[in-house]
Amino acid sequence: MQFHIIIPTSSVSLMAKKKVLFLYNGGTIGQQPEMRDGSVVLVSPKDGKDFQKVCDPIIHKFKDRIDINFELVTTKDSTNMTPNDWEKLIFRVKKAQDDEKYDAVAIAHGTDTLAYTATALALALHGKVPGKSGLRIPVCVTGGQNPIYQEGGDGRFNLENLFRIVEAAMEEDIADVMVNFWNRIMLGCRALKVSEKDFDAFKSPSYPDVGDINAKGVHLYKHLLKSKKDAAEKLSIAPKFGKGIVSFELAPGIEPSVVLGFITGGGVSALILKSLGEGNVCSEGEYSLIPMIRQATEEYVTPIFITTKFVGGSAVATTYETGFEAIKAGGIACYDHTDVAVDVKVRWLIGNGVCSNIQDFRKAMKTSFANEVTPPMEKAKA
Repeated sequence: MQFHIIIPTSSVSLMAKKKVLFLYNGGTIGQQPEMRDGSVVLVSPKDGKDFQKVCDPIIHKFKDRIDINFELVTTKDSTNMTPNDWEKLIFRVKKAQDDEKYDAVAIAHGTDTLAYTATALALALHGKVPGKSGLRIPVCVTGGQNPIYQEGGDGRFNLENLFRIVEAAMEEDIADVMVNFWNRIMLGCRALKVSEKDFDAFKSPSYPDVGDINAKGVHLYKHLLKSKKDAAEKLSIAPKFGKGIVSFELAPGIEPSVVLGFITGGGVSALILKSLGEGNVCSEGEYSLIPMIRQATEEYVTPIFITTKFVGGSAVATTYETGFEAIKAGGIACYDHTDVAVDVKVRWLIGNGVCSNIQDFRKAMKTSFANEVTPPMEKAKA
């Protein structure tokens, strides 16, 4: 007698191992010590072979549950990253999802510009139509204050947790861009580096952590993350980033003529003012920036974005007279974006043609494309 066992298609899919693309994108986590002029300095390796070799034992721990495929993107220090590098990663994630059918992408990255890259990935992959994201897989980025080779450092710890997080995210059908560092899991477009030496080096100052890691395991807060179930049918990326963005950190005594000179000299598409307080700028005497903002906006049609340089601040710029007058003169409030998110978003808005005039920019900075900002009305209700 013959018996035929029929396994439903759904059961087959459950039995199949998930595929994760692991991209090495440079940074401290893979750097190696080298003697230069009597000092030990960390330098970028010539290729990713040594880094892959030391990662293999970590990857091996997951082999029974997920297939992790290593791929070198670059070994450069993240300080040397540019929007061209962001674009390369964006297209690589799109290919991984749409053509190669990966279930997640994990990225090792340098810490200095990690928040910039994570924000760029979030905006580009979720796209320029709010609520219409076609991202269907989790993307997680990590790095280290120490190289993975260093005993007692955080490189190995963060990398192992990177894979634990993408594994949990795949199980939970998460379709968002995240950052993990030490015990925190943050939304990519809300993360910010706050320390050069602490292991707990990244924070999400104006948005709750979207998960955490403790002795009980990895915990993801699904209500704070986008889901695969809500994804649009097609992934329509917005991968371009404009040029000519200048950022000024305000301090007492900055001369308005110097700031305006950048605009009148040509080549400036937008100006970002990292203000004192919640969007406050000098509005009195010879150092008043109000006439400069008005002239730049009206005469040179250059958008002036007003954010805050304080971690966790919100540039509403309507509580104090100094902020109120700046907005009245034409400045654009940036609300609770991080200053990193403002820089990346302005480049993204320009590069993808989302805005064609100053009013468009004003509306866009109130709009959440990837949960990078709390829209003003929503914040007021909260």
